Amino acid sequence: MPEYVSAASKAAAVARMYYLGGVPQQPLGPGSKEKRSAFEALGSAVGLSLEGVAGKVECGRRIASVVRVRWDDSCYSNGDTVTLIGLNRLVDGVVDVKVADGSVVEETLVAELMKLAPEAPTRTKEDIVTAVEPEVLQAIAEYAAELSKRVASVPHGVEPAAEPFEQTDVPFDDGPWRARITDIQGWMNLREALDTSSLEAFDESLASALAFGDGMPAGEEAVLARLEERLERAVDLRDRYLEAMEGAAETGASNKTASQEWLEWWSEFDEDGEGESAGAIHASADVWPISYFVDYATDGDLELSPAYQRADVWPNADAQMLIESILRGIPLPSVILVERSGDQRTQYEVVDGKQRLTSILRFTGNHPRALELVEQKEAEWGVDDLVDIFQKDYPKFKKLWKAHEPSSLTALAEKANYFPFPLRKGDVKPLSGEFTKLRGKYYSEIQKETITVSGGVHPVKSIFTKGAIYQVPVIVYKDAKKEAIHEVFSLYNKQGKHLNAEEIRNALYHHLPMMRGLLITAGDATDVERVAPFLLEEWDDLSSTGEVLTAYGFRDAGYKRTKILSWVAATLLVEESRPDSRSTAGQINLFLKTIDEDRRHPLRKDESVRDAMLMLDHGLDAHAYINDEVWAPKFKHSLGGGKWQELQLVATLIALSAATVVAGDELVDLVEERSEALRTATSGDSWKRPSKTQSKVQWEYTGTIVKAFLEVLGIDYREADERLRHRFGVSGLAALVAVAGE
Repeated sequence: MPEYVSAASKAAAVARMYYLGGVPQQPLGPGSKEKRSAFEALGSAVGLSLEGVAGKVECGRRIASVVRVRWDDSCYSNGDTVTLIGLNRLVDGVVDVKVADGSVVEETLVAELMKLAPEAPTRTKEDIVTAVEPEVLQAIAEYAAELSKRVASVPHGVEPAAEPFEQTDVPFDDGPWRARITDIQGWMNLREALDTSSLEAFDESLASALAFGDGMPAGEEAVLARLEERLERAVDLRDRYLEAMEGAAETGASNKTASQEWLEWWSEFDEDGEGESAGAIHASADVWPISYFVDYATDGDLELSPAYQRADVWPNADAQMLIESILRGIPLPSVILVERSGDQRTQYEVVDGKQRLTSILRFTGNHPRALELVEQKEAEWGVDDLVDIFQKDYPKFKKLWKAHEPSSLTALAEKANYFPFPLRKGDVKPLSGEFTKLRGKYYSEIQKETITVSGGVHPVKSIFTKGAIYQVPVIVYKDAKKEAIHEVFSLYNKQGKHLNAEEIRNALYHHLPMMRGLLITAGDATDVERVAPFLLEEWDDLSSTGEVLTAYGFRDAGYKRTKILSWVAATLLVEESRPDSRSTAGQINLFLKTIDEDRRHPLRKDESVRDAMLMLDHGLDAHAYINDEVWAPKFKHSLGGGKWQELQLVATLIALSAATVVAGDELVDLVEERSEALRTATSGDSWKRPSKTQSKVQWEYTGTIVKAFLEVLGIDYREADERLRHRFGVSGLAALVAVAGE
């Protein structure tokens, strides 16, 4: 069945409105304005008469109410104009309703809508921009003028505007506005530089740089709307960068650090924009007693500790305050879950609320990791009913631990094992009055103590068991595709939860052996046996990877080590077109998505993933073997600071990983033999890091370094490409070298 996508222009959306209503199509009005007749036609498609309704915005609101889609400020603007967002929301809602009620065959309807050609008045190149909503043009001019202002410093690679200009200096005729956008393009961190050789070349390069493949003429409204969005983001990230620089004296930050943060902010924003739309997201709001979470967790149906999430356990003080809040009846924020159905069972993954649930399960003695360990100790110690003792008399369990284990059960050990913690001691105000008797005690000691909960007197145990009065608000996303999960994570990032792009990627693809292999090999997850047991037989060899990356200055914050390995693997093991058509994040996402969607992909197999990790490890081993004096400082850390810069490290690691499939165990000897040639090469200008930050420029640089490095080693990249293809079934090496040019 053809895939349904929302309309890319107002003309296309309006054409669908007339089609759905069974009314002959009419072109847009003057200034690309949608006509009232389009709303009347769309309303008739769902049995709604809009005759006599005042205004198109009100017509839209009534249709939205019938098809149950959101109608907010993003759907309309001044002058009774409905935006493309609003039109698509209405059209998509009507399509969903007609498919759901069975009045149309989905495949037929989608096919007709997707091939529908909108009628539109002929427009010349001169009036393309005048068709766009005035508010969009005004915002573009405002943001561009703001970015032209002089500031105290700029990120590395950003060229400031030659001269500041005002909003009124951005006239939207056939040329001048383009010159202003060109002048401030550095702040937008576009994937490629804008082509100013002609008006047509500029429009096409702008569309391409903003991730439109077909050039600006195919949908100028959409392109300029995206330009407005990117300029707004550019102003925001510029201000965040300047704030980081202002605090440099206090925090020890530098322009190098602030510049890297600026690039990472852009990377996360671009990754959100590159994801496919998930369409309608199905979610429900409910309230659950705590016992639901306990039951799902102990049955293995609640994913509490996915390896992609960091900071597994709150400090005890935070966990204690949470439990005190529950005991006092204070409502908790919503727990956000993704429901996964399959194999006749339903499982839930925690998107937000992991720390709260972990604290509750620890306090009540129900955390699955703790119960698994206690069951092991029951067999080792020969003590019957140890799990029952653990949950009903934890102080007795602690005595048994002391009698049978050589190590003490300290607070840190309890936290590491997800064991229970007591409530706070001393004069703690939340535990005053009737709660005083609970101070310093474990849950097993206070289960039968009575307290006032929701206006009645109940034992503490009743709060955490079935039928409890105290309940937790829950939002459950159902039947969620990966794209929907990505949107959910991104949404909660914006609302206060802060997973970075790498953590989101790990969440989406954690089920793949490749993702788990990268995570463990990089050292960003440490439980090899649980996360990637297929690496155990080679762990003595692979364990050095994380150590080397740490020594290079990439520590565990933000999963940067996993990103390094993912970047290298995605460059060498993706065949689909040249990488310079994508950002780094896009390349990594394509790599994992390709593996995920092809069940016969060779890199779905444990042994192939293990082989790939060995390739990366041996490439890094050779990299670390090279004497530090061989690397010219201006190459290794061109921004200063002494530690390896990410781009230079990745480029050289790609080359050495490719070299290892040809040279094998002889690679280290080969590197040592060619060390003088490497010293000369890295000292030359051709290996100098580019000043531009556009992804296309950086891919070209990476390809250049890889090709040159292999030549220094005497390895033909064509042979390495063939060996990679033979070993893993795919290779992206030749495509990367092609980016560098002949």
